[in-house]
Amino acid sequence: MVDVILSGGFGKLGQAILKGFQESEYKVVGILSGHVHENENVPCPVWTSLDDINISADIFLDVSTPSTVYDNAQWAIKHNMALVVGTTGLQESQIRYLEENTKKGVVIAPNFSLSAVLLMKFAQLAAEYFPDVEIVEAHNPKKVDSPSGTAIQTAKLISLGRSQVPQQTKDGLSRGEKAFDVPIHALRLPGYIAEQTVYFGGVDEQLTLKQSTTSRTAFVPGVIRALDGVQKIDHLVVGLEHLL
Repeated sequence: MVDVILSGGFGKLGQAILKGFQESEYKVVGILSGHVHENENVPCPVWTSLDDINISADIFLDVSTPSTVYDNAQWAIKHNMALVVGTTGLQESQIRYLEENTKKGVVIAPNFSLSAVLLMKFAQLAAEYFPDVEIVEAHNPKKVDSPSGTAIQTAKLISLGRSQVPQQTKDGLSRGEKAFDVPIHALRLPGYIAEQTVYFGGVDEQLTLKQSTTSRTAFVPGVIRALDGVQKIDHLVVGLEHLL
Protein backbone atom coordinates (compact mmCIF):
# COMPACT_ATOMS: atom_id res chain seq x y z
CA MET A 1 0.00 0.00 0.00
CA VAL A 2 1.04 3.60 -0.66
CA ASP A 3 0.43 5.92 2.30
CA VAL A 4 -1.25 9.26 1.59
CA ILE A 5 -1.93 12.30 3.75
CA LEU A 6 -5.07 13.97 2.41
CA SER A 7 -5.63 17.69 2.93
CA GLY A 8 -9.27 18.66 2.42
CA GLY A 9 -10.61 15.19 3.09
CA PHE A 10 -13.99 16.40 4.33
CA GLY A 11 -14.86 18.40 1.22
CA LYS A 12 -16.99 16.87 -1.51
CA LEU A 13 -13.97 15.96 -3.63
CA GLY A 14 -12.13 14.66 -0.57
CA GLN A 15 -15.05 12.40 0.28
CA ALA A 16 -15.15 11.08 -3.29
CA ILE A 17 -11.42 10.36 -3.09
CA LEU A 18 -11.78 8.48 0.20
CA LYS A 19 -14.51 6.32 -1.31
CA GLY A 20 -12.57 5.78 -4.54
CA PHE A 21 -9.44 4.68 -2.69
CA GLN A 22 -11.25 1.70 -1.19
CA GLU A 23 -10.46 -0.37 -4.28
CA SER A 24 -6.98 1.01 -4.94
CA GLU A 25 -3.44 0.58 -3.65
CA TYR A 26 -3.63 3.94 -1.86
CA LYS A 27 -4.37 4.31 1.82
CA VAL A 28 -5.20 7.59 3.54
CA VAL A 29 -3.25 7.52 6.80
CA GLY A 30 -4.34 10.96 7.97
CA ILE A 31 -6.57 13.89 7.05
CA LEU A 32 -5.69 17.58 7.39
CA SER A 33 -8.77 19.76 7.76
CA GLY A 34 -9.46 23.32 8.83
CA HIS A 35 -12.37 22.14 10.93
CA VAL A 36 -12.91 19.38 13.48
CA HIS A 37 -15.26 16.69 12.20
CA GLU A 38 -16.89 14.28 14.60
CA ASN A 39 -17.13 11.32 12.30
CA GLU A 40 -16.73 7.81 13.63
CA ASN A 41 -16.39 6.44 10.10
CA VAL A 42 -13.01 8.11 9.53
CA PRO A 43 -10.45 5.30 9.92
CA CYS A 44 -7.42 7.58 10.40
CA PRO A 45 -6.18 10.54 12.45
CA VAL A 46 -7.58 14.01 11.74
CA TRP A 47 -5.45 17.11 12.22
CA THR A 48 -6.44 20.79 12.10
CA SER A 49 -2.89 22.12 11.83
CA LEU A 50 0.29 21.13 10.04
CA ASP A 51 2.03 21.30 13.42
CA ASP A 52 -0.18 18.47 14.67
CA ILE A 53 0.86 15.95 12.01
CA ASN A 54 2.98 13.30 13.71
CA ILE A 55 3.36 10.67 10.99
CA SER A 56 4.92 10.53 7.55
CA ALA A 57 3.55 9.31 4.24
CA ASP A 58 4.66 8.58 0.71
CA ILE A 59 2.47 11.28 -0.88
CA PHE A 60 0.78 14.47 0.29
CA LEU A 61 -2.46 15.04 -1.64
CA ASP A 62 -3.97 18.52 -1.36
CA VAL A 63 -7.56 19.24 -2.40
CA SER A 64 -8.15 21.90 0.25
CA THR A 65 -8.39 25.67 -0.36
CA PRO A 66 -6.33 28.37 -2.13
CA SER A 67 -5.58 30.02 1.23
CA THR A 68 -3.79 26.96 2.62
CA VAL A 69 -2.32 25.22 -0.43
CA TYR A 70 1.08 26.94 -0.46
CA ASP A 71 1.80 26.34 3.24
CA ASN A 72 0.76 22.72 2.80
CA ALA A 73 2.97 22.29 -0.26
CA GLN A 74 5.99 23.76 1.50
CA TRP A 75 5.42 21.47 4.48
CA ALA A 76 5.17 18.36 2.28
CA ILE A 77 8.40 19.19 0.43
CA LYS A 78 10.19 19.95 3.69
CA HIS A 79 9.16 16.52 4.97
CA ASN A 80 10.41 14.77 1.81
CA MET A 81 7.05 13.67 0.44
CA ALA A 82 5.90 13.50 -3.14
CA LEU A 83 3.19 16.09 -3.69
CA VAL A 84 -0.03 16.19 -5.70
CA VAL A 85 -1.92 19.49 -5.70
CA GLY A 86 -5.48 19.66 -6.97
CA THR A 87 -6.19 23.04 -5.42
CA THR A 88 -5.96 26.29 -7.35
CA GLY A 89 -4.36 29.43 -5.95
CA LEU A 90 -0.63 28.89 -6.37
CA GLN A 91 1.15 31.92 -7.83
CA GLU A 92 3.88 31.55 -10.47
CA SER A 93 6.56 32.59 -7.95
CA GLN A 94 5.31 29.97 -5.50
CA ILE A 95 5.37 27.27 -8.17
CA ARG A 96 8.96 28.23 -8.99
CA TYR A 97 9.90 27.91 -5.33
CA LEU A 98 8.39 24.43 -5.14
CA GLU A 99 10.13 23.46 -8.37
CA GLU A 100 13.51 24.64 -7.10
CA ASN A 101 13.23 22.99 -3.69
CA THR A 102 11.59 19.64 -4.29
CA LYS A 103 13.61 16.44 -4.33
CA LYS A 104 10.64 14.29 -5.26
CA GLY A 105 7.83 14.47 -7.77
CA VAL A 106 5.32 17.29 -7.68
CA VAL A 107 2.14 17.29 -9.78
CA ILE A 108 -0.01 20.43 -9.90
CA ALA A 109 -3.28 19.49 -11.58
CA PRO A 110 -5.69 22.33 -12.41
CA ASN A 111 -8.26 19.63 -13.11
CA PHE A 112 -8.36 15.89 -12.40
CA SER A 113 -11.09 15.24 -14.98
CA LEU A 114 -9.67 13.33 -17.92
CA SER A 115 -12.20 14.94 -20.27
CA ALA A 116 -11.10 18.40 -19.09
CA VAL A 117 -7.44 17.51 -19.62
CA LEU A 118 -8.18 16.30 -23.14
CA LEU A 119 -10.22 19.43 -23.87
CA MET A 120 -7.25 21.59 -22.88
CA LYS A 121 -4.95 19.68 -25.22
CA PHE A 122 -7.47 19.86 -28.07
CA ALA A 123 -7.84 23.60 -27.48
CA GLN A 124 -4.08 24.08 -27.68
CA LEU A 125 -4.02 22.21 -31.00
CA ALA A 126 -6.96 24.18 -32.41
CA ALA A 127 -5.43 27.53 -31.39
CA GLU A 128 -2.78 27.18 -34.08
CA TYR A 129 -5.49 27.46 -36.72
CA PHE A 130 -8.10 29.52 -34.85
CA PRO A 131 -6.46 32.33 -32.84
CA ASP A 132 -9.82 33.98 -32.02
CA VAL A 133 -11.24 32.18 -29.02
CA GLU A 134 -13.20 32.70 -25.81
CA ILE A 135 -13.88 30.46 -22.82
CA VAL A 136 -17.07 30.02 -20.81
CA GLU A 137 -16.81 28.01 -17.60
CA ALA A 138 -19.54 27.10 -15.12
CA HIS A 139 -19.23 25.89 -11.53
CA ASN A 140 -21.34 25.74 -8.40
CA PRO A 141 -21.85 28.97 -6.40
CA LYS A 142 -19.53 27.84 -3.58
CA LYS A 143 -16.43 27.72 -5.76
CA VAL A 144 -14.07 30.24 -4.20
CA ASP A 145 -12.02 31.28 -7.23
CA SER A 146 -13.05 32.90 -10.47
CA PRO A 147 -12.02 32.31 -13.21
CA SER A 148 -11.32 28.68 -12.44
CA GLY A 149 -7.80 27.30 -12.49
CA THR A 150 -8.83 25.04 -15.36
CA ALA A 151 -9.96 28.01 -17.45
CA ILE A 152 -6.73 29.89 -16.77
CA GLN A 153 -4.64 26.86 -17.67
CA THR A 154 -6.71 26.39 -20.84
CA ALA A 155 -6.04 30.02 -21.79
CA LYS A 156 -2.33 29.51 -21.16
CA LEU A 157 -2.21 26.46 -23.42
CA ILE A 158 -4.16 28.33 -26.09
CA SER A 159 -1.60 31.14 -25.97
CA LEU A 160 1.18 28.60 -26.41
CA GLY A 161 -0.62 27.02 -29.36
CA ARG A 162 -1.34 30.25 -31.22
CA SER A 163 0.72 31.06 -34.28
CA GLN A 164 -1.29 34.20 -35.08
CA VAL A 165 -2.39 37.22 -33.06
CA PRO A 166 -6.14 37.25 -32.28
CA GLN A 167 -8.33 40.11 -33.42
CA GLN A 168 -8.73 42.79 -30.77
CA THR A 169 -12.25 43.67 -29.65
CA LYS A 170 -13.58 46.49 -27.54
CA ASP A 171 -13.12 45.72 -23.85
CA GLY A 172 -15.87 46.05 -21.26
CA LEU A 173 -17.19 44.38 -18.13
CA SER A 174 -19.35 42.06 -20.20
CA ARG A 175 -16.35 40.89 -22.22
CA GLY A 176 -15.03 38.68 -19.46
CA GLU A 177 -11.67 38.65 -17.69
CA LYS A 178 -8.67 38.13 -19.94
CA ALA A 179 -5.97 35.57 -19.18
CA PHE A 180 -3.17 35.19 -21.70
CA ASP A 181 -5.20 37.37 -24.07
CA VAL A 182 -8.17 34.98 -23.93
CA PRO A 183 -11.51 36.27 -22.56
CA ILE A 184 -12.95 34.04 -19.84
CA HIS A 185 -16.59 34.21 -18.75
CA ALA A 186 -17.28 32.55 -15.38
CA LEU A 187 -20.74 31.32 -14.38
CA ARG A 188 -21.55 30.39 -10.77
CA LEU A 189 -24.90 28.62 -10.67
CA PRO A 190 -26.59 25.88 -8.62
CA GLY A 191 -26.87 22.54 -10.37
CA TYR A 192 -23.38 22.66 -11.89
CA ILE A 193 -20.31 20.71 -10.79
CA ALA A 194 -17.83 21.75 -13.48
CA GLU A 195 -18.28 22.62 -17.13
CA GLN A 196 -16.14 24.38 -19.71
CA THR A 197 -16.81 25.41 -23.29
CA VAL A 198 -14.16 26.83 -25.62
CA TYR A 199 -15.47 28.77 -28.62
CA PHE A 200 -13.24 29.26 -31.68
CA GLY A 201 -14.26 31.52 -34.55
CA GLY A 202 -12.83 31.57 -38.06
CA VAL A 203 -13.80 32.85 -41.48
CA ASP A 204 -17.34 31.53 -42.08
CA GLU A 205 -16.81 28.64 -39.61
CA GLN A 206 -16.84 27.89 -35.92
CA LEU A 207 -15.39 25.21 -33.68
CA THR A 208 -16.76 24.51 -30.20
CA LEU A 209 -15.16 22.22 -27.62
CA LYS A 210 -17.18 21.35 -24.53
CA GLN A 211 -16.55 19.27 -21.43
CA SER A 212 -18.81 18.69 -18.43
CA THR A 213 -18.57 16.85 -15.13
CA THR A 214 -21.77 15.74 -13.41
CA SER A 215 -20.28 14.12 -10.32
CA ARG A 216 -17.05 14.48 -8.35
CA THR A 217 -16.59 10.75 -8.74
CA ALA A 218 -15.37 11.62 -12.25
CA PHE A 219 -12.24 13.17 -10.74
CA VAL A 220 -11.09 10.02 -8.92
CA PRO A 221 -9.49 8.21 -11.91
CA GLY A 222 -7.47 11.36 -12.60
CA VAL A 223 -6.41 11.59 -8.97
CA ILE A 224 -5.17 8.01 -9.08
CA ARG A 225 -3.28 8.69 -12.34
CA ALA A 226 -1.65 11.69 -10.67
CA LEU A 227 -0.62 9.58 -7.67
CA ASP A 228 0.72 6.86 -9.95
CA GLY A 229 2.65 9.37 -12.01
CA VAL A 230 4.12 11.50 -9.22
CA GLN A 231 6.03 8.46 -7.93
CA LYS A 232 7.78 8.08 -11.28
CA ILE A 233 9.20 11.60 -11.54
CA ASP A 234 11.62 13.69 -9.49
CA HIS A 235 10.57 17.15 -10.68
CA LEU A 236 7.52 19.41 -10.91
CA VAL A 237 4.91 19.30 -13.68
CA VAL A 238 1.81 21.42 -14.14
CA GLY A 239 -1.06 19.57 -15.76
CA LEU A 240 -2.20 15.98 -15.67
CA GLU A 241 -1.55 15.70 -19.41
CA HIS A 242 2.16 15.27 -18.68
CA LEU A 243 1.36 11.93 -17.04
CA LEU A 244 -0.98 10.49 -19.66
